[in-house]
Amino acid sequence: MTTTPQAATGPVDVPEAARADAPPAVWRDHGFLRYLAGFGLSLLGDQVWFVALAWAATRLDNPAQASFVLAAGSLPRAVLILFGGTLADRWGALRVTLVSQAARVVTMLAAVALAVAAEPRLWTLALVAMVFGAVDAAHMPAAAALPPQLLPRDALPAGQGLVQTLERVTTIVGAPVGGLIVALGGLSAAAAANALLFVAALVILRALRLRPSADHAHPAGPSEPEGTWRALRGGLAYAIREPVLGPVLLVVTVLNLAIAAPLNVGVALLSDARGWQAAGFSAIIAGFGTGATVGALSVVRFRPRRRPAAVGLIWVIAGSLCVGALGFSPSLLVAVGAAAALGVTSGPASALLLGLVQARTHTRYLGRVMALVTFSALGLVPVSYTAFGALVEATSLPASFVICAAAELFTALAALAVTPLRRAAL
Repeated sequence: MTTTPQAATGPVDVPEAARADAPPAVWRDHGFLRYLAGFGLSLLGDQVWFVALAWAATRLDNPAQASFVLAAGSLPRAVLILFGGTLADRWGALRVTLVSQAARVVTMLAAVALAVAAEPRLWTLALVAMVFGAVDAAHMPAAAALPPQLLPRDALPAGQGLVQTLERVTTIVGAPVGGLIVALGGLSAAAAANALLFVAALVILRALRLRPSADHAHPAGPSEPEGTWRALRGGLAYAIREPVLGPVLLVVTVLNLAIAAPLNVGVALLSDARGWQAAGFSAIIAGFGTGATVGALSVVRFRPRRRPAAVGLIWVIAGSLCVGALGFSPSLLVAVGAAAALGVTSGPASALLLGLVQARTHTRYLGRVMALVTFSALGLVPVSYTAFGALVEATSLPASFVICAAAELFTALAALAVTPLRRAAL
């Protein structure tokens, strides 16, 4: 790990000779598997902490205070995440990942001390949640910027498939594990377990060795340090003007906006309207998760090397039809099938498009670009939920699904019309 800010680099294609030592599959790449192990432990800790914080917040016996505590954790992350990407680019993604992971350990130890010293109160829970969210704003884009520095470019969609599968598995496993720990020992036990998980992740991630970058041949800009605001503006300008990244990031943003609300708010409303209740809602979400896992893993097995953006956009078009069909499901079985089909299409679409983003992004801008991706996935969720609710009020529930499907469909068709994107290669 270097002790100076990350040097300016520039993108060039890696010649075959330079990739002679590249593993034939991502699951045989020991460095990437080590990253997955550390990243997975960190994600598991995130889920445990979310359950513990939600449980502690509900113990305040005040819904408004409970909402305030949960918002206190998400707001700093959404506001600061773009600045976190600039830190990763300035100091190096691995260094920022390790420092922020160490800060997460310290935050959890502080939470243990506060929980043991006194009954958790509003200000203590909000303070710890805010600190954890702020640290996450640096940790998330830095950790997301590591795969392009561990894998050859043509393996990045497959790598994304494994990363997304890991995220879904930890979400499924983390909630019951966190609930069990909280039930047995309360907030202090959950924070202590988190500290151990984060320490284990830190130890594993410290052993990572990044691949020598092939981007050094063509510097992308001045190498002198930039101010924070200038660096942030430079990253945004780079993403907008790059002929492939700009359209892909737009598609990814529309995907997050057009799928998140129908899949969460819309499915909940649909289950209530059809009388499927909470069990039906859970079954539909489980169907989507299962389909998305299968779809993401398919990219690991079958890795399209030519025109991955075009293939990914075709999957997006297929997914838009599933979103529209979901709103008209006459039975729970049909709804579960439509959600599973949506997952199957979303898995390879997101793996291919995000893998292309990582492959095409200049090393100098990786942190800022991945911060944009993360912001579109997390920071815009409230916008998606609010807009969907307004659509339902203005039209109807099935029509709202159709409008979201149409937005997804037209965005994908417009992106396919962009020649550099359609022909883009890894």
